[in-house]
Amino acid sequence: MRLRKIELANFKRLADFRTQFSPGINVVKGRLNEMGKSTLLEGIIVALFGNPKSTAREVKGYVSWGSTSQFRTGLEFEERGNRYLLEKDFGKGTARLTGDNDDTELDTFREISERMAELLGTKSEDLFLCSCCIRQAQVSEIASGKKEISESLEEIVTGGQESTLASQVIQKLDSRVAEMKRGLDKPAKNPGVLAGLRNQLQVASQRHADVRDEVSRVEAHRIKLMEVNKELLQVKGEHDNARSLLEKNRLRKELEASIKDLEQKFDEAEKLLSGIRSLEEDVRKADGELVAIEGLKEKRQVSEFRKGLDAIRNRRGDIQEDLAEREKELVEAREKLEGRKLIRFLGSGKSITAAAAVLGGGMIGILVGPLYLLSLIVLGACLLAIAAWARVALMRDRTNISGIEERVGRMKESVEALGKEEEELLTQAKCSTIDEFDEKERAFYHWLEMKGGAEFRLEGMVGGKTIQGIDNQRSEAARKLAVEQAKLTQDLIETCLGPEEYVALERKEQLLQAKRADLEEQKRRCEVIIEQARFNMEHQVGLEEELEGLQQDLEQKERKVRIYQLASEFISRARSEILASSQEALVKEIEAYLSVFTNGKYERVKIGREDLDFWVYSDEKEDWAKPEELSGGAIDQFYLAFRLALVKLIFNDKRPPLILDDPFVNFDSVRLANTLRFLKTLSSDYQIIIFTLSESYDKVADNIILLGEEEKSS
Repeated sequence: MRLRKIELANFKRLADFRTQFSPGINVVKGRLNEMGKSTLLEGIIVALFGNPKSTAREVKGYVSWGSTSQFRTGLEFEERGNRYLLEKDFGKGTARLTGDNDDTELDTFREISERMAELLGTKSEDLFLCSCCIRQAQVSEIASGKKEISESLEEIVTGGQESTLASQVIQKLDSRVAEMKRGLDKPAKNPGVLAGLRNQLQVASQRHADVRDEVSRVEAHRIKLMEVNKELLQVKGEHDNARSLLEKNRLRKELEASIKDLEQKFDEAEKLLSGIRSLEEDVRKADGELVAIEGLKEKRQVSEFRKGLDAIRNRRGDIQEDLAEREKELVEAREKLEGRKLIRFLGSGKSITAAAAVLGGGMIGILVGPLYLLSLIVLGACLLAIAAWARVALMRDRTNISGIEERVGRMKESVEALGKEEEELLTQAKCSTIDEFDEKERAFYHWLEMKGGAEFRLEGMVGGKTIQGIDNQRSEAARKLAVEQAKLTQDLIETCLGPEEYVALERKEQLLQAKRADLEEQKRRCEVIIEQARFNMEHQVGLEEELEGLQQDLEQKERKVRIYQLASEFISRARSEILASSQEALVKEIEAYLSVFTNGKYERVKIGREDLDFWVYSDEKEDWAKPEELSGGAIDQFYLAFRLALVKLIFNDKRPPLILDDPFVNFDSVRLANTLRFLKTLSSDYQIIIFTLSESYDKVADNIILLGEEEKSS
């Protein structure tokens, strides 16, 4: 395969890049680091092997910084005269491979990968990187591709005709054996078939033992259940008879007690009705007597009559008592006036006339007569004064007597008025005298009290019920009494037990009941155990057959594992023998290349059968040494020879491009000159792309591609 042209868009620092390659040696140079050499190398690898639908982080890392779009690649190459174009859009997740001469047109990544494997010689990126692509400081790193290298060497020997390689068969056999034996040595979350079968066998054995024990236990309980049923039948009969006799006696006692209670209720209702009728008669009689009392209808009316008469009586009594005192006082005043005759005389008109005459005569005598007549004036004035005093005293006594007489008159009038008022009240009460009213009042209150007492007792007897309700209760009691008496049959009467007999029978019934309950509990437990039994004899037989089948299956699987192990050993030995021939060819190719690169210093190489470990014979040490024990330049030369030998052996007639990222920095000038001459010769068969900062490769270059920040090659 020869690359012709590559285009990269939004690929890291190469946002819009395209360049062409020529046959032979292409030297890609940059004056300084960080100019895009490594980016272009990665772009070639991604263009060849990248999956545009991949979401891996490293794929996203290829996008140009600051770009919002995913990157695209376009690779034009030539194989055996046919030109192809491989385009990949990592934003849309699409890929397309077209051929100019063979009408190739593929648009799925799987189909394109298969076709590229035919054209390139491999579809393994790891195999390509550890053989055709040699990066600076990674010349000796082949660990990631050891598996692919071993399988490729195996294909060389088998001619690539086998659909499945021996290593893959061995891996499958070992994986199958490991899978089948998983969990045998240590516990595993998902044990293999052997551990699973052994676990199943162990579980089944334990289950068989449990089933066997349970079946034996259930059979024992079946036998016990038959014995319990037999004894329970007998105890049930005895217990039912005792309970029936006790029940009859209890029923008889209950009926007799009920009859007695109903008789008592009937008598109480009858007595209550009789008392009610008697009280009702008393009420009616009292009502009749009250109606017969004329003038007195209501207690309030009678009370008002009584209050009025009592008030009249009290006022009249007070007036009469005061009247008696006033009459006595009047008599005393009159007697006093009659006893004061002198004063009555002195105050009379005659006395006043005589005093006036003496006074007048004295006055006249003074006028006409001697002075001794003045005494007559004094006498006359004295007499007149005495007469006036006597007259005033008499007037006061007469006024007092007149006031007493007037007060006595008013009192008599009040007494008379009170008599009329009393007469009017008595008339309203249809009474002629107070005594008659008193007699009627006593009779009224007597019958009223008798009526109230009867009504109170009647209310107490009825207690919120009606006479009809009480009568209904009596009738109901009579009906129930008849029903209960009918229930007390002759059979119940004849089964009557004495107190001692009843107690003894009751004790016997309790013992039988306890024994019956115990037997029923035993029966229930037996039935529950039998009913809940998960297994029976059929299960036991089935488990024995299952155990036998598991044992046979385990033995079969163990034989199968032994067969797998033997097959793996045989195939492994055969593969080792097969690989030996391919490794011999690989060693010869490495020795040829290594002799050229080291200028004949190292010419002998040997390889490990299984792990691709190499040894180089050192004349200086006179012993075999690993490549890593040589000098830095010798290490790079060995692995360069190894990779070129791999390319020749693995890719055979395919000619993949060889990509070298300045891998000769540790070469001295002599070895570098030899290597460049060799590469020039090799470029006639392989297209070589060298990435470098050096001018050392310009003299062997067929095409030089310059990279710069402002340069684009086309």
